[in-house]
This record gives sequence, C-alpha cells and structure tokens, in this order.
Amino acid sequence: MLEKIYLANPRGFCAGVKYAISYVEQVQANSKERIYVRKEIVHNRRVVEDMKKRGILFINDLDEVPDGATVVFSAHGVAPSVVEAAKQRGMKIGDATCPLVTRVHRKARKIKDTHQIIYIGHQGHDEAIGAMGEAEMFLVESPDDVIALKDKIDPNKPLTYLMQTTLSIADTKNIVDQISNTFPFVEHPVKDDICYATTERQEAVSSMMNHIDAMLVIGADNSSNSLRLLQLAQKSKPHSFKVTGADDLSKEYIQNNEIRILGLTAGASTPQVLVDEIIFKLKPFIQTRK
Repeated sequence: MLEKIYLANPRGFCAGVKYAISYVEQVQANSKERIYVRKEIVHNRRVVEDMKKRGILFINDLDEVPDGATVVFSAHGVAPSVVEAAKQRGMKIGDATCPLVTRVHRKARKIKDTHQIIYIGHQGHDEAIGAMGEAEMFLVESPDDVIALKDKIDPNKPLTYLMQTTLSIADTKNIVDQISNTFPFVEHPVKDDICYATTERQEAVSSMMNHIDAMLVIGADNSSNSLRLLQLAQKSKPHSFKVTGADDLSKEYIQNNEIRILGLTAGASTPQVLVDEIIFKLKPFIQTRK
C-alpha cells in the first residue's frame, strides 16, 4: 500500500541540458530555415519528440543535411572532424555543447602535443566519441583497463586523464585510484574540470535510502546517469525501478505491498513534466494508514 512519495533534490535537468535546449529554441526563433540537430539534443525521447513537433529535424549523420543548411551539434559535443565536414559543405553551425563538455575538449586540444591522455568514459557514448576526436587518448572503463595500459604509457612523458561528464566522482573513484597507483607521476585535473551535477543527483538518492522502500527513476534507456541512479538505488532497495514515462508505470508495481514509501528522482536529461505526470498517476493509489 503506497502511503508517501519523497522527491529527490536535486533531480532532473542539469544546467548543460537546460543550455542545450534553450540554445536550439533560440536558433529556431532567429531563423526562417529548417533546423537540423545532429544526434539527440539530449538523451531523452520526450524532449526530442517535443522538438520534432516544433519542426526541428534530428539526423544521425551530416549526409542527411543539405549543403548550406543550419545544423546544431548536441549537448554531448562532436569531434573536430565533424565540425570541419560541416564547414566544407557551407553549413551554418550551431553548437549546443554543454559548457563543461566544451571545457574537456579545450583541455584535450591544449595538452595533446605535450601529454599522454587517459579518458575515463563509456565506449560508444556520444560524449566520449566527441572528446576522443580531439586527441589521441586511451579509453578506460574499469581499473583493469588501466592496468592493461602499463606497457603503453611512457613514464618519461607527462600523463593526465579526462572524464566523461555524465560520470560522477563516485563512479570513477576506483578507476582514478588505479591510475594513481599504476602511474604515480600522473597529473590530476583541477576540480573545475569536474561536473558535479551527476554526483549531486547520486548523493540525493543515497541520502534517501534509509527513508524509503524503493526508488523510482525517470530517465531514458540510453541515459548513462539515469541508469547509474537506478543501479545505485537497487544496491539498497531491490524493488527500485526505472521508467521512461508514466506509460511505463504498471498498476502492479504501484500496488506492490512491499512499497509504502516511494522515492522519486529523474536523470539529468529528464524534463519536469515527466515527473509531474508520474506523480499524477501515482496520487490515486496513495492511501493514508489509519
């Protein structure tokens, strides 16, 4: 019997997502031409579908964009080769890259000729692909990946590491510790290079674990930070669950007798409207204990 819903704070949109969405809206407002966005502007289907309804076109490759058209790059950033390809075809370029992702790109460009670079991120993630296009890097996803670099890193050349911004400090701690142990000469990035949005959302979830029976996470299936919130919650509360929206929420789950107090959070790409819709669907099932 569901009795209470506790909302995590912070939850939902991070500053970079807000910036990206606002940027595309401004580009469209100031242009009479069709606007093309390369890849999903952010990893959330609802956000993308809402933009499609307003006439914005989403494409996976520049081959789908006419010469000279306006193309916007998503919040996750792109490799320099993509930017150059757009320029060569006379495209008008808009850049909705999260400012913190841009900072990682700038750092990579600045040190690519002087440092060896380890990149902590997920293979195939849009952000990782873009950042690693800036310079030669070694991608690692685990401490074992770091150990495997022993014979590839030159101890006589400076070494540092960069991170995918959708990973939290907690997510990467074991990897960073392994880098420090394996390569004691590594230069650690300054704190300004770290995005705290993911960390703050994970800490909010962790702080609720002793007060709830399960956590409901709202987020896209391709959202790294949403999936991590779910993993974190399930360690303490096995009945925790992730949905992309209210339609995914079954009556059977809501009426689970083991869930009296439900926590609710949302990934960094999840709009507040999805949170509101979930709460609206849950409210009729809330029963106050007599």
